[in-house]
Amino acid sequence: MAGRPVDGITRRDWMHLVGAGMGLGVVGSIRGAEVVGAVPLRQAGRGQAAATFPNGAIIRTLFADVPPASMPRGAILFHEHLSMDLSRIAPPRPAGSPPPLPATTDDVDLIVKQVEAAARDGVRCIVDGGHPDMDRDLDALKQIAKRTGMLIVASGGYYTQATYPPDIAKKSEDQIADELVREAAANRYGAFGEIGYLGNATDLSPDEQKVLRAVGKAHVRSRLPVFTHNAYGTGPNVPKDIALRQLDILEAVGAKPDRIAIGHTCCLDDPEAEIIIRIARRGAFVGFDRVNTLERFVPDDKRVAMAVKLINAGFADKLLLSSDFTGARDLEGPLYGRTVTVFAPKLRAAGIPDETVRRILEDNPRRFLSFVPGQV
Repeated sequence: MAGRPVDGITRRDWMHLVGAGMGLGVVGSIRGAEVVGAVPLRQAGRGQAAATFPNGAIIRTLFADVPPASMPRGAILFHEHLSMDLSRIAPPRPAGSPPPLPATTDDVDLIVKQVEAAARDGVRCIVDGGHPDMDRDLDALKQIAKRTGMLIVASGGYYTQATYPPDIAKKSEDQIADELVREAAANRYGAFGEIGYLGNATDLSPDEQKVLRAVGKAHVRSRLPVFTHNAYGTGPNVPKDIALRQLDILEAVGAKPDRIAIGHTCCLDDPEAEIIIRIARRGAFVGFDRVNTLERFVPDDKRVAMAVKLINAGFADKLLLSSDFTGARDLEGPLYGRTVTVFAPKLRAAGIPDETVRRILEDNPRRFLSFVPGQV
């Protein structure tokens, strides 16, 4: 699909969007599928290669295909949630307990304010990790993007066994892959994710393995990047190498490791960073996508120590940061921008140079999200 405006968003609307008073740094005009006149990536620091991209590469946002070198300067959060409601799979509430709070992401006005705050903190693009089986509202994402000027990447796929529609069990992986490719084209998805493992057994369920293979096949055809969900920190059944098993499954159907991010590895208590170094050595991205959240699994100081080991092993270019912010769970704590304002300073305090931190926040997610369109 070309990067034309969709669903009633006109060229005038898009000009308002990218020029919204959020300091996003995108100016210029739209020509075909490109944003023209946007600020290019900064030059790399001494001894560090500048980010490069293949000819024809784009990052697919809701309203335009943006050449990665033309993205506005600032952080890209590769895994957040602007719209999601998993209340239907929540455990039963005890008799007499008060009613559950509404899903915070149902309040579009509230999310708009939080996204505006993230923009002030230097965030320029957010990848929403929801999809239909997580009750993600695509229209809500479009409202948020239009009202804030934030570049938003929508995702497709299936989450875990708990959220799958009943017919998943009856479909083949090729049928699922075909449907995902069509859905991605119809809805302008820029990624497949988060694709996961529930964590209540010592391996992915047969359906979860089938879905992961299907996503891998859809990726091969569409070239959209893939990011996964892991259950690290949720219980004793979760094997330490489950992240590597996910990578095995995706590679077995032809997915390229440099188009894959293995998620929630920051919730793995791995002081020597053994697993994440193995992931990076195979060419995949390492997803630290719960920074500042769910610290009961692994506190941020341990996450920083693991990240430093990964960086010192020569894999700074494979680290992705985000918070997996979902609203109600973290409403009094981390908001979207705290990846930039809280976790990044912790990396600097641990001795990671400012230019390396900038590359992790800006260049790495551009490389992960950029692709030369296939069938999509």
